[in-house]
Amino acid sequence: MLITLFSASLWITILSASGTAYWLWLKRKEEPALIALAAFCLSMAIWCFGHIAALEGHDQIARSLLLANPLLPTTFLHFVLLWLRGSIPIAERSYRFTPLIYLFAMAVTALSIWGESGHIEAWNVFPNFFHIDSIGWLNLVYTITVGIAAHILLLYGYRNNQGNKRRSILAMFAVGAWGFSLATSFILPSLEIDFFPYPMLALPSYVMLVVYSVVRYRLVEVNRWVSQAIQWLAVLIVSMLLMSLLLAFIAPVAMTELATVPTLQLFIYSSILLLLAWLLYGPAKQFSDRLVYPGASIDEVTLNQWLMQLNQVTSWQALAQTIESIWQQHAPLTKRADHHGKQNSIGVKILNATGDVYFEPKLDQAKTSEAKTKDIKALFMCIKRGDWSCQLSGWDDIPPAQQHMAELLAALIPNACTSLDRSIQLAKIEARAERERIEQQHLVELGGLTAAIAHELRNPLNIINMASAQTDDKIKACIQNQVARAELMIRDTLSYAGNIELKPSHQNLVSIAQQVIQQINNLFSVSIRLTSEPILMGQYDNERIQQILINLLENAAAFIASTPDGKIELELSQSKDETLIQVNNNGPKIPANMMPHLFEPFITQRSGGSGLGLSIVRRIVDAHDGSITHSENLGWPVSFVISLPLNPLENKKPSTNNER
Repeated sequence: MLITLFSASLWITILSASGTAYWLWLKRKEEPALIALAAFCLSMAIWCFGHIAALEGHDQIARSLLLANPLLPTTFLHFVLLWLRGSIPIAERSYRFTPLIYLFAMAVTALSIWGESGHIEAWNVFPNFFHIDSIGWLNLVYTITVGIAAHILLLYGYRNNQGNKRRSILAMFAVGAWGFSLATSFILPSLEIDFFPYPMLALPSYVMLVVYSVVRYRLVEVNRWVSQAIQWLAVLIVSMLLMSLLLAFIAPVAMTELATVPTLQLFIYSSILLLLAWLLYGPAKQFSDRLVYPGASIDEVTLNQWLMQLNQVTSWQALAQTIESIWQQHAPLTKRADHHGKQNSIGVKILNATGDVYFEPKLDQAKTSEAKTKDIKALFMCIKRGDWSCQLSGWDDIPPAQQHMAELLAALIPNACTSLDRSIQLAKIEARAERERIEQQHLVELGGLTAAIAHELRNPLNIINMASAQTDDKIKACIQNQVARAELMIRDTLSYAGNIELKPSHQNLVSIAQQVIQQINNLFSVSIRLTSEPILMGQYDNERIQQILINLLENAAAFIASTPDGKIELELSQSKDETLIQVNNNGPKIPANMMPHLFEPFITQRSGGSGLGLSIVRRIVDAHDGSITHSENLGWPVSFVISLPLNPLENKKPSTNNER
């Protein structure tokens, strides 16, 4: 029995390796290295046939085939050289000497056959088995050395490649270890170890795993075959377990003949039965489909064409039209009159989970008579509930053949909906980004234009100011006030339109605040109370902090000028992460209708103001990645609170007008 299993394992390996070699030869255009891999499979088949020849007593044939052992690692080394070309430390010109590795392998083989390399005699349960002699060990050492060299090159390939090729190399290392553990058991007789070579029974798996580790990520069809093979093996194992349980139960009820069938025979019978069922499944399914759904036969090529057409659409309307076009081409009989005389037509409705309709069929309401005679009942309902799905609605009156075709088409539609939905969302994002880019470019250009105009206005203002010196004092004062107001607006406009680039340095915030307070006191003759620790050190841009404080304090001073007992308070504080600046005044509250637009440009109630003061403050604060808020709940009618990072980045990106 063990000899039978051993022979069966060798024959399965020979047949599978030969078939795989032929398939790899057919696929050689997709990957030239597959030619060498096909040669490796043939070498494995030849080596296994040598063991078969030994079992049959053909000594000379067996010796010649088994001593051709060096061809196995040589073909594998050749495959590695071709497969990893460009990612291993071998010069391109060195590939001209590739035939030399085959010459060495053939020389070692010829030397082994000519010399005393091995003999065949009985061992264990085998009447004939190959034993290695003196020169044969040289043959074996050469074989192992070439195999090690191939795997060293694989290590270089692993280091210099990424993605699927790297995964394939890892798989090949694992398979190589598996193959080594299987093949080494054939030297047991030569080592005088009387143990049956059970590992060699698993030889059929080695060749298949080597090829699968290479082509898994290159040829997708292989994964489908492997999936089917695993399914078949799982069914076989489960059926054997169930049969064993069945035999255990039927033995006590006098069915001893069946219960005494040897397990191996049951396994073979079950395997043959399942194999026949697997081979007959396809034809049986085709026969049943033609019987139940006459005229609805769709081959795989047609399904692939449908899928390609569906995935090429660019809008929901185009998707619906493509579905209808596919249906009209392959199922023209679905347009037929029902018993009421109305014509049934298929339609497509696409909507999301909330009921928003992306597309739905519409009748031409202008043709009332036609609308009455034409009724769209059969619908492909494409619905997005997390993932897309396609349901058939109103197909009760459609013949079974066409219903079956509709089911096949509906199975392809969700994938097309997903791809289209993703592409539409991506197009929207790209369109929005392009609009924002154009708007930002426009704002940058507008800011530059504003700055240029503001600069140009200063020259005529200077001329007007000089001309006013020769006028009446009242007229002169009026002109100079208006010129000063225009100068203020120009200054604020340039400040608002220009870039804000932070230049922080180690500063005492309290000293900066004291300088600004003195300046505001001189201009407005107001009293400003400073509440702060004596020293608040940090990384501050002196000019920008002054600009913030001047704008807020000037604004507060202007509003409390008409307020009896007007007061302004400036509070400064620090935590470990931020600086807080709070400006309070007891002037009039800000009207509610102005609150949403408080920091927008040209919004002001201040007489003579430019309307840009708070907008400029907001831009500077944003450039710091800080925040500014207005409050009426801090014990004052008006309070502005600014939070700034304690240590803003020195290389802060410049802020432009469009960043506001």
